Amino acid sequence: MKKITIVGGKLQGLEACYLGMKADIEVTLIDKDPQAPAKDMAAHFICADDLGGSPEVMAALDSADMVLPTMENYQVLEGLNGLSAMTGFIYAFDMDAYRISSSKKRSDKLFYDNKVEAPRYYPEGSAPYIAKPDGQSGSHGVRYFETEKETEEFAASHNEMIIQEFLEGPSYSIEVIGEPGNYRAYEITQIHIDDIYDCNKVTAPCDITQMQAEEFVSEAKRIASIIRLKGITDFEVIDSGSRVRMLEIDARLPSQTPTVVYHSSGTNFIEELYDLFVRGDFRSKKQSGMKYTAFEHMLVSGRDISSPGEHVMTEGSVLDYKENYLGSDEVITDRDRNTDTFRMTFINTAETEELVSRKREGVLACLKNTL
Repeated sequence: MKKITIVGGKLQGLEACYLGMKADIEVTLIDKDPQAPAKDMAAHFICADDLGGSPEVMAALDSADMVLPTMENYQVLEGLNGLSAMTGFIYAFDMDAYRISSSKKRSDKLFYDNKVEAPRYYPEGSAPYIAKPDGQSGSHGVRYFETEKETEEFAASHNEMIIQEFLEGPSYSIEVIGEPGNYRAYEITQIHIDDIYDCNKVTAPCDITQMQAEEFVSEAKRIASIIRLKGITDFEVIDSGSRVRMLEIDARLPSQTPTVVYHSSGTNFIEELYDLFVRGDFRSKKQSGMKYTAFEHMLVSGRDISSPGEHVMTEGSVLDYKENYLGSDEVITDRDRNTDTFRMTFINTAETEELVSRKREGVLACLKNTL
């Protein structure tokens, strides 16, 4: 049986454990938190902080077919990279690519040097603007400024922040997996965000033109080639109406989008990474099937139901996986552990977008009836 060890049990780890389960891979999860959200999604769980100093951890690393990190702790990532070089276990991660993508300044320089369309830096462009920390992904530390004056006042005392023009329009994501000379680009997904710019829903397929899709795929593969990626990277773009611009690149397994790609097209990124790193090349044919899929987060507090961003899924208890629950195809939730306030991720797939919408309406009706 295939065996992998995953290090990091939050959102990315949850994604990897879920896809490992779907691929019938024996997963060992390592996390320093004894109540890591993904704990019960793995076959085995090891609670440990000092990775190199634990015989149990070293045994899990050495016995795995490959080791996949699913967190953004730079010290841990570098430590695992060093342990891999010393002991020889397969480390399914590209540290060089991650060093570029983990910094907005470095990744934006990559875009600029290679003439990739991207949002312009303040004071270029025009208000509104958005500010982001250099070394954070997702919505962490994001600030929005409606006017030039607000932006100017903030910029005067926050030289460390990246400030760019805020572009409105639909956002899309695509993943590329491979190594120089052999890259695959996968299905494009649409990113939906809440009022603090965190993703609360992902859907596929997307309502974009064939030309847009081809340009997106071509540009993603081109950037992967420039950084000589070996592994996986995620690209996010925004269609502002006049043109499509690259928002960011993240050279690590993302959360949310891989599950949507799996249900919509049948491609499992954990299997793809396993083939690349363990077997040396892709073994499966690239999937072309398309089913409508929606992946959405819900927070229930008393009788109130809201749809916040993905961060909410790490703010409760250990998460459980359920099938055919409340009318939803699949649900990831901590409801059984929290009776008054709990979190739920609903995953639904159907042949048409209308049928997926009907499932969602039915799920919400069932959920309300249980409160």
